[in-house]
Amino acid sequence: MTVLPKLAESFKRILYLSGMLVLGAYAHSSFAQSFSATIIQDSSYVASGGLDEHQVTHRALGIFSFEYRLDDSIKFYADAQVQRGDNGSDVVGDLQAYSNIDEDDLNKIYEVWVEKSFNEGELRFKLGQVDANSEFAYPVHGEEFINSSMGFSPTISYLPTYPTPRLSINAFWKASQNTQFAIGHYADENNRLDDSFTIAQWTQQLGSVNATLGAWHQSGGIAPLIESPENEAFLETNADGLFAVLSGDLDAQFFKSTSTNWFAQYGSSDDKTSEVDTHIGAGLVWYGVNQREDDMLGIALTHIKISPLLFNQYKKNETSVEVFYRYQLNDYFAIKPDIQIIANPAARIEAEDAVVFTMRFELSI
Repeated sequence: MTVLPKLAESFKRILYLSGMLVLGAYAHSSFAQSFSATIIQDSSYVASGGLDEHQVTHRALGIFSFEYRLDDSIKFYADAQVQRGDNGSDVVGDLQAYSNIDEDDLNKIYEVWVEKSFNEGELRFKLGQVDANSEFAYPVHGEEFINSSMGFSPTISYLPTYPTPRLSINAFWKASQNTQFAIGHYADENNRLDDSFTIAQWTQQLGSVNATLGAWHQSGGIAPLIESPENEAFLETNADGLFAVLSGDLDAQFFKSTSTNWFAQYGSSDDKTSEVDTHIGAGLVWYGVNQREDDMLGIALTHIKISPLLFNQYKKNETSVEVFYRYQLNDYFAIKPDIQIIANPAARIEAEDAVVFTMRFELSI
């Protein structure tokens, strides 16, 4: 497909989501601060390597959310998501998904939950359909990167996150000003508890460093990584893993920024049940770049090691380096040029080292 038809498709997606945004603006004016809407549009170009060099892909995601507080301790939240477009990793061959909005077309009610707090937030419960990554395993300063692994370790293979949040019950306890505990129990894809997912984490503030240690367990429903008689001894019904996230700030300002922050990630899981058995990542983010309050600059690296059981299907490892600059034009609109160098794209044996440019547009009300 040539570039012009793809641009036309992208334009139609933007028009469709813009129509949704107009409806959202009307709802926003009717419900005051209870309604919000965001449209994210990615246009990516494979500058070299991958599976299809010089290919252009586009994708867009619309998020329309409603929040209502019954009182200071009870909050209701719901959102709907609409996604259209190309899967960029299909032309790159990377396993980590260089765009975190890549997915098959979807129209769905996404999250619906109610939250109750006690003792001014010391104890908090959340019940409903929840995206687990909104509460667990995320690096505080990794959210502006567009590579999926910057959001959570890909070793957490069964995390109920985009595009499939699940029914769950979650509990959060702030034991002290610097210590927090959290646990979540999630149903399976059919919202039954036959094969459930449980995740727990402990977060501790240590001076300027915020440290999170966690573990997860998937009970049942585990398909073998490869099906052959030789691997029958490796079949397991459960899967487990560990993860850690560190974040903090540096006492130095570069690029005329107001602050410099960092994060680091580690994840490990059983190589008999998870495609990715080891993950490390780290990044730096500068806020208020060029003395512009809302502008950001980020650079990060993410590296994964593949289960030895899949060496005949995937490469042994994959490394991505990402650099972005977020330019906030006004209160509603931001653009984010992004470049990723993907060494050894692992999902396809024939994929070559790739350089991918992405321009992300974000419109919010």
